[in-house]
Amino acid sequence: MTAVGAMGILICMLAYPFAVRRHGGLRLAVFSGLLLAHLATAIFYYVWQQTNTSDAPLYYYDQYGFYGRGFGFSTIFVIYFVQYLRDLIGGTYLDYFLLFQATGFWAVIFMMRMFEEIYEDLGVHQPLWTYAILFLPSLHFWTSPIGKDGPLVLAAAMAAWGTINITRRWPILAFAFIVMVCFRPHIALIGLSSLAFALVLDKRNSMRVRVALIATVVFGLAAVAGTLRSTFSVDVTSAGSVSDFFATQAQTAQLFDTGSAVLNASFPVRLVSLLVRPFFLDAGSALGLLASFENLLVATMLITFVAKFKLFRDSFQRVLFFRYAAIFSAIVLLLLAMVYYNVGLGLRQRTMAFPTLLVMFVTMWALLAKMRPTLISAPA
Repeated sequence: MTAVGAMGILICMLAYPFAVRRHGGLRLAVFSGLLLAHLATAIFYYVWQQTNTSDAPLYYYDQYGFYGRGFGFSTIFVIYFVQYLRDLIGGTYLDYFLLFQATGFWAVIFMMRMFEEIYEDLGVHQPLWTYAILFLPSLHFWTSPIGKDGPLVLAAAMAAWGTINITRRWPILAFAFIVMVCFRPHIALIGLSSLAFALVLDKRNSMRVRVALIATVVFGLAAVAGTLRSTFSVDVTSAGSVSDFFATQAQTAQLFDTGSAVLNASFPVRLVSLLVRPFFLDAGSALGLLASFENLLVATMLITFVAKFKLFRDSFQRVLFFRYAAIFSAIVLLLLAMVYYNVGLGLRQRTMAFPTLLVMFVTMWALLAKMRPTLISAPA
């Protein structure tokens, strides 16, 4: 490890002042545990990918010479970014794992901050389990290597945090969408569309404010649509172009079928597979068993959303960040299910929706805790 890797660790440590509103022994312990867990996972991934398939070598070694062909978005952006940094400051293969894992760690810290804000603003005690879910394996494993996943999960978490107080945090929100554009432009399109829908349905703001915010979002949508067209040759205003894009994704899926695919399954089966597979019986390995335990939480979240539907509906109607989180999560998961074909890839890609899913789950439990004294004291 050189100074480049040390810089990645330092970037993680600098997150502590932001992580919490009030400092204390518990919060420091949680932060330290998260940092150690994420660093250990990054090193584990570095070792693991030596004998397993990974995109990391493509980004660091640029075997096909993409860097010399000029700037671009998505995969090309990651290659360009890594190669530019290598020319500028050097660094080993491990260094760039440690550098990129900092984005995933900051994503977890944004979620930690959101959970604390939700409970403090509602004036109820924050339970320990809300800290425990920050140790979910996927949040650390898939966001620790060189690649797109860490920055994208960070952008998703930043956008969710920004919508909690959009009038003050709009620069953070704008930066989150810029990051999405760089790493996966279509996710930026989903994020901006989700925000537009959330704002249209928000009746608390004056018409002038709503029009100004929506106009800004529409301008962003137009810019991202142009990026998608130049990067992926997808015209989002054309149903045929979008259909061809999904057909291409399906053909790619068939080329890379690894035996755990559901290529010919119906859409509901694909969606359920995306959400809760593997689930113990089809785990197949120690990592699969670990993912199965994680999927218990995913199943619990879904059951909670259905069982407490009235609270979910009321939160959706009244709270902007909850509404944004619900729309973003739904669109991401539905679109991923459309091109879903492999359990491993599903586990990786659905992580983009974890910040918004988890913030909804935590919000609902915080609201239930807020309502509990009222429910207990209410006459039979």
